[in-house]
Amino acid sequence: MSHFIALTCEALARSIYAVAAASPHTVSVRLFKQGLHNTPRRLRATLQEQIDAIAPGECDAILLVYGLCGTSTVGLAARHTPLVIPRAHDCITLYLGSRERYQEEFNAHPGTYWYSVDYLERSDGKSTALGAVDMTLDEDQYAAYVEKYGQEMADMLVEEMRRWSRHYTRAVFIDTGLGDPAPYEHMARAKAEAEGWIFERKEGNRRLLAALVNGQWDPADFLVVPPGHVIQQSYTDGVMEAVPES
Repeated sequence: MSHFIALTCEALARSIYAVAAASPHTVSVRLFKQGLHNTPRRLRATLQEQIDAIAPGECDAILLVYGLCGTSTVGLAARHTPLVIPRAHDCITLYLGSRERYQEEFNAHPGTYWYSVDYLERSDGKSTALGAVDMTLDEDQYAAYVEKYGQEMADMLVEEMRRWSRHYTRAVFIDTGLGDPAPYEHMARAKAEAEGWIFERKEGNRRLLAALVNGQWDPADFLVVPPGHVIQQSYTDGVMEAVPES
């Protein structure tokens, strides 16, 4: 039996706890705010700090329950303990169970906001949706932009965000089979109705998460980063690769 430390976004909290509870291994879960992925540099620094704080021999592997997440995990270095990360662009792949299923959904509806119980129950009101970059500004954020860039530039940024938001045409609620989905599905449906979007409900699949915590690291689905190596983005089907740390 091995001991794994799983560093994960709280948007996957229920799912990772569920698979960890059923794993034959000991899995220690450490959650981080889901809004961190909106600032990749900040999330990267947070994760590297956590990796570096793990002592030699404290665990057999460090599980990164993330995808590339806007390059947030690119550059993360394994010190003395291997890192294991799913070959995924973002957490939607982890919710759906495979890159292939996510690609099918993306090809059919690239402009999609994704929702789940985990995401909505822990939302700070600032994150837009799973896998989506926040395209809105609250009053405080707008004021900060005005102070930093001037009102004309701030208004241009707001308009650009609105222009990008028009590319979204669908809201999907992913039912993971955990918690009470009814009130959160209602919230996602209401958002779709308010925006004039298509609404769909999809069943989640914890296949990738279960394989991760069970130590079943098929190279097609997971990247194992040996000590002294870093994660680098790959522009192939593998999504990412491990290269020696310079």
